[in-house]
Amino acid sequence: MRIGVGFPGCREGTAYPVGFVRPEDLAVVARRAEELGYYSIWSNDHLTTPHGVSATQAEIPNFYEPVVTYATFANITERLRFMLGVITLPQRDVVLLAKQIATLDRLTGGRVMLGVGLGAYREEFEALHPRLTGAHRGTMVEEGIEGLRRLFRDERASFTGRYVQFAGVELAPKPSQRPFPIYVTAHASSGLERVGRLGDGLIVAARSPDQTRREWAAVRRAAEAHGRDPGALSLHVQTWLAFGETAREAEERVLRSQHFRRMAAGDRQRTDEERLAEYHAGNLLGTPAAVAAQVKAFRAVGASHLGIILLADSMDELLADMEVFARKVVPTIG
Repeated sequence: MRIGVGFPGCREGTAYPVGFVRPEDLAVVARRAEELGYYSIWSNDHLTTPHGVSATQAEIPNFYEPVVTYATFANITERLRFMLGVITLPQRDVVLLAKQIATLDRLTGGRVMLGVGLGAYREEFEALHPRLTGAHRGTMVEEGIEGLRRLFRDERASFTGRYVQFAGVELAPKPSQRPFPIYVTAHASSGLERVGRLGDGLIVAARSPDQTRREWAAVRRAAEAHGRDPGALSLHVQTWLAFGETAREAEERVLRSQHFRRMAAGDRQRTDEERLAEYHAGNLLGTPAAVAAQVKAFRAVGASHLGIILLADSMDELLADMEVFARKVVPTIG
């Protein structure tokens, strides 16, 4: 199983408080990830502040656009993969996104990994596209995936859908990876069916190993039902991690994190203990030895790529935890 580390560029207000990220630190994280042997860095995607984030912060979070940010690392890394986990496809212009991804893939020698999805916050989509209030984002994702595939594949690409349209577009250069894989995030049954029908792999986030196993099985069944080879698809898991010298110390780290404050702001009905139990079910927590056992549970259900978002109070702590995971966890998971 390959291991990636969560990249902080677009995580202020979600995993980290405002002011956590300094521009000069971003290249440091990328270089250090490669030095420590991580396979990838994982970035997410926000174009404006969701309500659930702004409710917990007095200032506006800094969201560094992930494709542009990754482009700045093309010549300072050699092996590190750039996982976009995930691009919120309904918010993006498909032709422009295809041009950005193809360019970045060529500049990095085929090191781009593209994940797409609906997006966790509908209000973010509607703030960006008020004329599309009420639009069916699932259809937008499906049309976007088909549009991207045609642009990456065809010499002159055209597509006419309900939301996505373009005609006779000559996209060059093409990506280095041919065909170019597109991974899709999903949890609901309709989304899992979409992954099996259209995607090259499934991305899940903050799900327990048992939930992950069930959802992965649903994707494979859908792929087979649509005449596709389930064995050609891959499973990618994003999970959050809080280290501690004891389980309780790790729990306290979760409780004081911006990630937990955001969870609480969106769910006032449950207690901190209930939310902590939910965190524990789908994420990593504890000593390096305990975390290694939890990682093995994800590998056992078929995950081939794990993205670890480290809960930290400072950039120095994040870099230190990257080293702890690389030195003390990775060697023990085989």
